[in-house]
Amino acid sequence: MRTNGKSIQVWVVRISAQKSGHWRSVLSEAECERAARFHMPDDQDRFTVTRGVLRTILSDYLHRPAAEIEFTANENGKPEVLEAGIRFNVSHSGDYALLAFAEDVELGVDVERIRGGRVVGDLARRILSPAEFARFDALAEYDREKTFFQIWTLKEAVLKAMGSGLSVAPESIEVAFHPDQPRLLSSEIGEWTVQSLSIGDDDYAAAVAVMGNSRVIEVKRFE
Repeated sequence: MRTNGKSIQVWVVRISAQKSGHWRSVLSEAECERAARFHMPDDQDRFTVTRGVLRTILSDYLHRPAAEIEFTANENGKPEVLEAGIRFNVSHSGDYALLAFAEDVELGVDVERIRGGRVVGDLARRILSPAEFARFDALAEYDREKTFFQIWTLKEAVLKAMGSGLSVAPESIEVAFHPDQPRLLSSEIGEWTVQSLSIGDDDYAAAVAVMGNSRVIEVKRFE
């Protein structure tokens, strides 16, 4: 299993469809200890399944046993596998995890469970740029929730691709509403192609970002 050099492969994993105990055998001792530190069983399962699937997919890409893969972190704290040529990024929310892979190009992915009410209004004021918020505020009430989470996931995907955490303000990145096609952003943070993704569940929003010009994005389900 390899990318073709010009594709981004995004794997959709439904956590509840996986048995977390199955994945513990490929985790490192440190990862098992990290999973055990989560107080809630759902959080333990989410971490265990996501990390186990990550190791398994990387094993196919790298032709290396899943349990023997060693992770490191770059200068921004973003996980990577040294000398592998494969870049990856992971996000999880609620019952889903997304895992994105590409060859020799930085990328980021984000998934968020859609929740509305006051949460959306408060976050919109903090995350959207002034121009974005003006357009958002003019939307009909029933359009705001989905639109906000589309925008949020696009911005988070860019920030995760950069590995910048909170060093770049989300409101400094502007994206289009309802982006049906890949869109190239060019600003002081460089050029990034961003695209919303469908994971087959309308209760979630998701997006991927990749440095530079658009590549083919393949969405796959991990069974």
